[in-house]
Amino acid sequence: MRALMNRRSWMFAWCVAGLWACSAPSGCACGGFTQLPQGSYTGSKMNSAGAARLSSQGFTTLNDNSASILEFFAPGGVMQVPVSCSIEQVQLAGINVVQLAVADTGELYCTQESCGRMDGTCDARDLGQAVTITFNSLTFAPKAPDILEARVNATVKTGRLPISSRGSGASALCLFNGRAKFTVDLDTARAQPPTNDLAIDIKFAINTRWDQLLSLEVANVGNTSACSGGNTAPNCIDPNDMEILNEGCSALNIASLSAVKTLLINQLTAQLRTQISDALAEANCASCGPAGECPSFNGATSTCEVDAGTCMDTSNGKCVPALLGVEGRLEIGTALAQLGAPAGAAIELSFGAGGSAEASPSGLTAGLRGGAKELVVADCVSPINRPAPPLLPLPDFELDAPGPYDVGLSVSNQLMSELLFRAQQSGALCLELGTETAAQLSSELLATLLPSLNLVTENQNVPLRVVIRPVTPPTVVVGEGTVDGAGKPLDPLLRLKWTGLELDIYALLEDRYARLLTVSADLSLPLGVTNDGCSTVTPVVGSLTGAVTNVNVKNSELLAEDTTVLRNLVPSLLTLVEPQLANGLASFTVPEFQGFQLQLVGARGIGRIAGTNTFNHAALYANLLADGEVCTPAMKRAASDLIRGASKQGDLAQLEVRSGRQYSWRVDDGLWSVWQQPVDGSRLELSHPRLRLGGRHFIDVRTPEGDVQRISVQ
Repeated sequence: MRALMNRRSWMFAWCVAGLWACSAPSGCACGGFTQLPQGSYTGSKMNSAGAARLSSQGFTTLNDNSASILEFFAPGGVMQVPVSCSIEQVQLAGINVVQLAVADTGELYCTQESCGRMDGTCDARDLGQAVTITFNSLTFAPKAPDILEARVNATVKTGRLPISSRGSGASALCLFNGRAKFTVDLDTARAQPPTNDLAIDIKFAINTRWDQLLSLEVANVGNTSACSGGNTAPNCIDPNDMEILNEGCSALNIASLSAVKTLLINQLTAQLRTQISDALAEANCASCGPAGECPSFNGATSTCEVDAGTCMDTSNGKCVPALLGVEGRLEIGTALAQLGAPAGAAIELSFGAGGSAEASPSGLTAGLRGGAKELVVADCVSPINRPAPPLLPLPDFELDAPGPYDVGLSVSNQLMSELLFRAQQSGALCLELGTETAAQLSSELLATLLPSLNLVTENQNVPLRVVIRPVTPPTVVVGEGTVDGAGKPLDPLLRLKWTGLELDIYALLEDRYARLLTVSADLSLPLGVTNDGCSTVTPVVGSLTGAVTNVNVKNSELLAEDTTVLRNLVPSLLTLVEPQLANGLASFTVPEFQGFQLQLVGARGIGRIAGTNTFNHAALYANLLADGEVCTPAMKRAASDLIRGASKQGDLAQLEVRSGRQYSWRVDDGLWSVWQQPVDGSRLELSHPRLRLGGRHFIDVRTPEGDVQRISVQ
């Protein structure tokens, strides 16, 4: 059971990592993310929000290191399976059906009928008996269409299990000389081979009653029937492993004992299946809220079982499946308060396993189902009705993989665009920048680009304000995520597209803010990810050349510059938001998976959209590092010898750097660039619109080994 709980934490953390939000499996570390006050998410969802996959190579890695996994749910390799007293029926050879009380143990330390042992009844005095299963090995394999097969090599020992006959025909087993009383001792090590192979099929089921959540069910426990015909151990349980000791009559009906053995084997199998099913249900059961609240969905209701602290379906008494993922409220207004976002701007989101699952010899993929909604539509935007997106198939992780991998996680462009749409509708993108956000946001900052501004301000340095009005919501386009041999992006993993973005620029004139101009533009921001060679992911930005297009200027009567000069100003103004964007898209560490450290392989667009060079999903790929394998990330360390000189002209800068290395850079604490090879071995060329603004600028340069150096240019 502990392994299953750990699996839930792993899925939670991977889902959160996929949203570039929280980074800890035990909780949410991103600012402004809180629990839903109503307990569960109530908005619409899409089945094609993402997917998680374990490849055939990943199964091999797990199986090569399964001892640690086995230890989670069977400490020391041993599990106790309780067998409760039950009344069973058996057809004896040439005799009518006989009823047997199996595990008719009686009270603790009971040795006779007066305290319930072998009294032919099952009542409160019968405590049952524990069967010991010793696990020798464990392997996993995907099995079509949606099964995870766990194959266990084990030894089963029941000890002496008391059985007695009852009712009419009770004396048939005793050759009609009274009620039969005997014990059965099953030890699978008694006959050769000494162990048995149990095949446990765990179905990745989609619960249509409860929001299409993923739930784990035991579909079958194979190789547990009594051996007969051509079916031999270890693929069945050999009746010769069973000894029967007569305790109640002068002679047992020997011809009927094989039927008794088969009955007992079948009952043990049923108990084992129940035990595993209960463990899965416990690990996959929704927990009650702090005040005992439980979810409801489309007419289905549930109540809290107080003792267990779990939610049970009121119609069938079954456990309500828990969300294997993350739900909560993201207080974006709080997170973007420095950018002037409205304080109440917030969205609620849900992202977790559900919707679909499929398995084949190449691996197992579980779909991720998700959605988002704004709390209220803000006054600063126009309400927009957004149609539900079409259902996407599960992505093919193998087709576009960057190389061999063990595990993969994808997030769809549909979900990313939905999150941005809801953020826009909530007002979170209605931003206002001033000197409290960027201290250098003053007329002096623009004076070199707008000489007439000095005439407007009478040569005084006055504060400026930039108001961003999100007329339309941004969207996300997923690309290949490929780079060339020099590290330059061939096609960015993500492109943030924002059409019709409007900005108003104000200056403080005579104690009030007067509008200098209004501009509208289309933004196309190329984004990607890099990793430290282990499990830390860092969002990066590609070239910003051509990122701002279709610029239009109006309301600029106070300024003398022509519209071309004013249009060229827009990319530089937009970079004032970049430091806060970089802070929000900070590096995060993908958590361990079932005790395995992850080593990231790469990121790719997967699920190509027909007839285009774009994709439905952005995916992270990783390998699992087993015990003894260590991935040591690059350690950040200050350096003073990376940069030997620097020069700047306009939005261009050239740095003389040490040769033979790749470099990544950022300007004024913005987003890091993709890795880049110096020109001619030692000249690092960079271009950034922010460098066009006046004043001093800071440039950080880093290497894959973790060396970082900061310089200033002016």
